[in-house]
Amino acid sequence: MFRPVRFVLASFVLFATLGAGLGTTLGASAQVVRFGPPKKSSADIGINTVQAPVPSPLLNGKKAFISYELGDVTAFPEAYSGGPERAYSEFYSAMKAWGRYDLVSDPAQADIVFAVRFSDPAGSLPQIRIGVTDARSKIVLWGFVEQVDFKFRKKNRDLAFTDSVKLLVTDIQTLIAQSNVPPPPASSQQ
Repeated sequence: MFRPVRFVLASFVLFATLGAGLGTTLGASAQVVRFGPPKKSSADIGINTVQAPVPSPLLNGKKAFISYELGDVTAFPEAYSGGPERAYSEFYSAMKAWGRYDLVSDPAQADIVFAVRFSDPAGSLPQIRIGVTDARSKIVLWGFVEQVDFKFRKKNRDLAFTDSVKLLVTDIQTLIAQSNVPPPPASSQQ
């Protein structure tokens, strides 16, 4: 009669140990272990694929302005490191590293605007959203969303947050690449 209780107790201890993180007994030098396959971008799994023409300002634009839309601020700094502008900062850095667009600090100089927003609605997974707008007409051209996967430990949540930002840039790259449009030539005027 006690065997089922011992099995349940042993399973709970194993689950609690895994939930608390194996790195707590290994010291500060422990590496983050990810279980399961790496998360794929929504474009890689068939979402945000080109079914209709991609708006030409998104394809032909040379200069982009990245705006920060204030989202849910209650998740910082308890759930995630940094502040509410974290999604903006990481997205800006990733877009700069990509180099497809010349990032400008004045929206009046831009061809397109990428608006970055972190959303953490109650009862569902947090999301990072990117809205793409034509800077001249103010028409919304496209949108991208990636969920931030739930993780127990803060350092793992931080990694999931950064992974989601990288996936958003991959979604944009995939959309543009599927349109078979080469990047516009660099402007000779600086």
